Amino acid sequence: MFSSVVNSGAKELWSGVVASSKLLFNGVAIQRRYAKKNDGCRRAHADIPEEPYPCERRKKKKPGILHRIKLKIVEGGTNFGTPFRNIKCEEKVCKEVVVPEPKALPAPVKPIPPMPPPRPSVQVSILGADTSLGHYIALLLKQCSCIKKLRLYEANEPNESCNRNIFQVVEDLRHINTNCFVEAFSCTCNELERCLQNSDIVLMLENGYLSQDMPMETRFAYSAPLVKRYTDVIANECPKAFIIVCATPVDCMVPLVSETLKETGWYDPRKVLGSVAVPEMRATTLAARALSLEPSYVRVPCVGGTEGNALVPLFSKAVQYFNFSESNTLMMTKTVREAPSAIARSDGECKKAAELSEAHALANLVTKVAWALLCKDVPRVSGFVETDARQVISPARFIANTVEIIDKGILKSLGLPQMSDTEVTLLNLALNELRYRQGMVEDWYTKYCSSTCRLDTCQTQFYAPKEFHRFDDCAYANI
Repeated sequence: MFSSVVNSGAKELWSGVVASSKLLFNGVAIQRRYAKKNDGCRRAHADIPEEPYPCERRKKKKPGILHRIKLKIVEGGTNFGTPFRNIKCEEKVCKEVVVPEPKALPAPVKPIPPMPPPRPSVQVSILGADTSLGHYIALLLKQCSCIKKLRLYEANEPNESCNRNIFQVVEDLRHINTNCFVEAFSCTCNELERCLQNSDIVLMLENGYLSQDMPMETRFAYSAPLVKRYTDVIANECPKAFIIVCATPVDCMVPLVSETLKETGWYDPRKVLGSVAVPEMRATTLAARALSLEPSYVRVPCVGGTEGNALVPLFSKAVQYFNFSESNTLMMTKTVREAPSAIARSDGECKKAAELSEAHALANLVTKVAWALLCKDVPRVSGFVETDARQVISPARFIANTVEIIDKGILKSLGLPQMSDTEVTLLNLALNELRYRQGMVEDWYTKYCSSTCRLDTCQTQFYAPKEFHRFDDCAYANI
């Protein structure tokens, strides 16, 4: 009994030893391996040939990351490609170079020149251009390169005896080969507002039916309503325009324009200038002839007023380091003052003997102002302007002197220069005459009602005509 138990234990022991032993099968050593199941018995899983070398197992290990990178670098691959590739050198095939046929050269294209930038220019409106003076000024300004538009306004209806028509004059001026465009406007069509729209320079001319032989009060009473009308429309259509007043008497019209603009709230003393170009031209020409010099080398500034006893030409400033005698100064001053009256005696119907020379002087003044507004020049001209009390102490608020003009208007007033004793005496008398004329303007302005609707409440001395529905109201009102 005991022996059988021992034999069974020894059998199980040796069976495990024999199971792991090597067996020779057809001369090949085979190692049998078993897979252990859950039921406790071992069964053969596969017959695998015996490893011939002890280091064969190392070669079957999976390659590491460094080995893969090395292979890829050797094979010329990248880290994102296939790790094992067969690299084959492809034979290079030389392609035949095909020479293209020469093409014909394209036709030469002329470069288009660039368009020049727009040239700066101004727009000028001439009020009262229906006279011969206005026609001549328009002819001279049509040739000015700094003026893009020239507008002519007919202030009065054409006279049948004169056969003047502003539209015919404009059609004739348009044939001149310049860039300035000329337009015509008539008072019969109520085109004053259209004429003044967007104007940069406004030139006020006198009425053609006035004569210099008429008293100054008569000429002022005739021209004041028309100038007042012009100024009201300027304040509405082009309040920032540069106004050049040439309507006689200039000594009275400049204060009238200033007071009207103050009433509307658009007054700028830098934009209002009374013309002294005509008497200055006559005084310069007279001095140049007396000295036998070229007129371009002589300049005689005028101070005080613009006509009559208020005008004082400074012949002492004609040439440097030279002064006329007192008798010659008084004689030439009298000649310049009486020149308008002497010319008026030779005037005919609708014709003035001095219109050509006056047109030349006024056209030069407008041209200088135009170039100054375009920042091309800073001219010095003589003008009748409002003075600064810090420069000139005088009873007259407006006086003629030399001023400098820039793009914003009058830069500064140079004041009165050093004068001789004779000229100082004449200037003192002229200032008293100017004070009388400006007082006359103030009386006229306070007497008649303004044409604008924006009237200051403090001005209570205005005379306003009223409409009466019954005769009794009219009678009591007159009392």
